[in-house]
Amino acid sequence: MTERKHGQNHSITGTLNGTYEAYDTYLHIYKQAKFESGMLHGLYKEYYEETKQVKIEGHYENGMKQGAWSEFDKKGKILVVKIWNKGEMLERTMFDDELGKE
Repeated sequence: MTERKHGQNHSITGTLNGTYEAYDTYLHIYKQAKFESGMLHGLYKEYYEETKQVKIEGHYENGMKQGAWSEFDKKGKILVVKIWNKGEMLERTMFDDELGKE
C-alpha cells in the first residue's frame, strides 16, 4: 500500500495538513482523508478494491465523526446510514433490499 499527500506540507513540528490518499499495489485509490492541524477534518472516503465503488463516506470535525456517514455495498447501493455528533453515534438506519419483497 502506498500513501500520497496533497496540499500543504508538514509544518516544522510535523503536523499533518491537507488531503491524503492511500493506494493499493495497483495504484488504485482505496482511502481519501483530509487533515487540519494533525487531526482528521473534512471529507473521508474508503473504496472497495475490486469495484472502485465508495464503501464508506462521511465527515470528520476535529478528529471526530460528525453528521451522516453512509456505508455502501460493492454495487453502490446504500446499506447503512449512521448519524454522529462529536464522535458519538446518535442513530443508525439499515437498508435491506429484501424488505417488502414477497
